[in-house]
Amino acid sequence: MGAEQSVPAGVEVQPAAPATAAPSNQPDGAQAEASSSQQGPPTPSALVLVGPSGVGKGTLAKRLLDGAPDRFGFSVSHTTRPPRPNEQHGVHYYYTTKEQFAKEIGEGKFLEYAEVHGNLYGTSVAAVREVLETGRVCILDIDVQGARAMRKSGLQGIYVFIAPPSLEDLANRLAGRGTETVEQITRRLHNAKQEIESINEKGLYDYLLINDDLDEALKRLTAIAGRAALGLGPEPGMVPERVVLEDAPLPDIRALTEQQQQQQAAAAAASSADGAAPASQPVEAAPAQAAPAPESSHAPEAAAPAASAAPQANGAVVSAASAAADQQGMEGVPPGFEKWQGKVALVTGASSGIGWATCEALALAGMRVVAVARRKDRLEELQRHMHAMGVPLVNFLPVVCDITKEAEVATLPKIVAKRWPESGVDVLINNAGMSRNDASLFEGNIGSWVEMLSTNVLGTCMMTRAVVQDMKRRNSYGHIINMIGLSGHRIPDGPQGGGFYCATKSAVKTITEGLRQEARGAKLPLRVSGISPGVVETEFFAVRAFGDADATRKATSAFKCLQPVDVADAVMWCLSCPDHMEVNDIVVRPTEQLI
Repeated sequence: MGAEQSVPAGVEVQPAAPATAAPSNQPDGAQAEASSSQQGPPTPSALVLVGPSGVGKGTLAKRLLDGAPDRFGFSVSHTTRPPRPNEQHGVHYYYTTKEQFAKEIGEGKFLEYAEVHGNLYGTSVAAVREVLETGRVCILDIDVQGARAMRKSGLQGIYVFIAPPSLEDLANRLAGRGTETVEQITRRLHNAKQEIESINEKGLYDYLLINDDLDEALKRLTAIAGRAALGLGPEPGMVPERVVLEDAPLPDIRALTEQQQQQQAAAAAASSADGAAPASQPVEAAPAQAAPAPESSHAPEAAAPAASAAPQANGAVVSAASAAADQQGMEGVPPGFEKWQGKVALVTGASSGIGWATCEALALAGMRVVAVARRKDRLEELQRHMHAMGVPLVNFLPVVCDITKEAEVATLPKIVAKRWPESGVDVLINNAGMSRNDASLFEGNIGSWVEMLSTNVLGTCMMTRAVVQDMKRRNSYGHIINMIGLSGHRIPDGPQGGGFYCATKSAVKTITEGLRQEARGAKLPLRVSGISPGVVETEFFAVRAFGDADATRKATSAFKCLQPVDVADAVMWCLSCPDHMEVNDIVVRPTEQLI
């Protein structure tokens, strides 16, 4: 599982298979329309909306109903959960007991039913018939289990799965509601991942709709609903053959909730200081275009207003990145780094050592950081650390990715663009690298050779290509920094079999200069630098020794090693240099290291 699965659901898809032609020479739906004209008004189809809690199904359904109440109607569900404040029996749900619900299931009164979060929900035959008999489209808002059951029932309908742009976005919406505990939100996110996976069940859905813009989603859903009103079937090929799902670490909901509460309190205080009424929404509220919904609810939803900027006491509005920078004080940031604040930096090998320290330094200096690594648990730990350091979660994006896999690397710019629209990677730190101590040229392990080549050389090249192509697309060029290492300049442990690793780092050194020359030849303002640290006290040597503690100590105990933060400082200085100054290579090593 990696970045290929980390793409927000519905963003990275494979083309749908060609639809099988209908046994008719008439246009799609023509036969149905002709038949309807002969038999009287067509019988509408049901419009079945499916998607995780908080994705905005209720908001879209309400907009449809408000726009044409004589054309659409809700099927009111039954539930055994107690009503929430302001909910009415027969309007939001038919509230009943588990005993009565079970009795009516046995009597065959439900088209579908399911247990969700410990409560029973169901759609009764009578509720659907009540709407259809009026000649209106019956809008059904149900979960995945319900959709499967409805399919088996043979009900004439069009099935639409509504997906969030990402789980991170969904987490913000759920936390922004302020109606559930951290545990409940976490459970909903885990359920959402499973529900999103149902998109790949062949024949379950007729349409896939990404709710990342309410107006666009509503426009598309209105067209689909128009077909349902005419009794037509769905258009063919509207669900891709395969949807690549997200597998980045789930957000830290407790931290996110605390952050939103703090921001809301700060906004209220600022508004009071300015003489205005306290704000009713968190500063980092869920986007208005995709308001949250109760689980399996047909009830109208209120869209939460967006708040993409942080208010100040004087009434001025600043960007989220600038607000974060002000909160952090920007102490210790090198002069000249201001140009990168609010920009996006992608760091590979981010789960430990130099990568971890670099992510922290960049984020604290006001950059948006994409942390890329293979170890999900370490990325989750880094995310918690960032929150503890005061980095807004909205400015930090952990992505599980194996940089040796082309398909996973290719999706990263799309993940970034989805998280921060109109943005892209401005700074790339190619930090991921590895060595093995069984790579002797006399009797080395070929698998270790392949590992080092794939990570150190091919991974660096594929990441660079993906980012440069995205920079070209945006016509916005930034800075690429490759971690070359002292081994790229010499062979310090050749007699022990370190020549192969040094060869891969020499390749990175040559690739760095080659990239710089390609950019100059194409007259592109891309800045390219290399950093070559000597011995740094990180997990690198433990990986190299396959976890051998003695071998690790031997490699790092001869003298005082560099620390990861030392290399992160070199990155910061490199990025802070003026535009007319390009750093070819920074070589840093412990004072006592000879070679």
